[in-house]
Amino acid sequence: MKRVPLPETIPAGIEVWLLEFDFDSIRLADDWAMLSADEQVRAQRFHRQQDRVRAIATRAALRRLLAERVMLPPNELHFVTGAFGKPHLQAHAGIEFNVSHAGSFALIALSTQGEIGIDIEQRQRDVTHLDAHVLSSVEHAEGIWSSQNFIELWVVKESVLKALGWGIAEYLQAITVRPNHDGGYCIIHDQGEWAGVDAWSIGVPLYYAAALALTHQGKSRVHEYSASLSYAD
Repeated sequence: MKRVPLPETIPAGIEVWLLEFDFDSIRLADDWAMLSADEQVRAQRFHRQQDRVRAIATRAALRRLLAERVMLPPNELHFVTGAFGKPHLQAHAGIEFNVSHAGSFALIALSTQGEIGIDIEQRQRDVTHLDAHVLSSVEHAEGIWSSQNFIELWVVKESVLKALGWGIAEYLQAITVRPNHDGGYCIIHDQGEWAGVDAWSIGVPLYYAAALALTHQGKSRVHEYSASLSYAD
């Protein structure tokens, strides 16, 4: 596991770690012993060996990272989940985290600066016809996103919704993403109850794409462009 260098515009207090899976490792027993009974049950539900390895190794790595920061043994950490299943550390409100895995890699994000979301995907995914379910009316009108850069958009939107703690499928079209010139993204949404959120592209191995999102306090970032959210009418 190694720490990922982050763009300079990401606030201090944010860490991202890259975990590469060894699907033939004999050390998985050590990771398994670190998990809670509920986590072990969830891992056993996966039918494919590789999926079980991803679940077990990622959760154990998360426990190790969090344990160092809250000064507890990894197997003594207790998690609670929100309405959409996003986990939090019980009794440690000062640190937030999020994980994502795809193919041979996982990303683990830690934050002391607000709610965080992260996503990693393989670039070779079939994205045929997904634009109808993902693009906002503004994105359809502007034509910034196409099949060539669709996975980039996908990881940004998924990381944003994970940071906000909302369901992925229900709200993809509520978010508009515009690339900045500094590796970050301007995030616009039309949900008044949501927090504002920023997002950045994260450097990951070849043939993968990843993004990180971080909420911030204050008014939601609904710019003068918000009026154009009615394009689909």
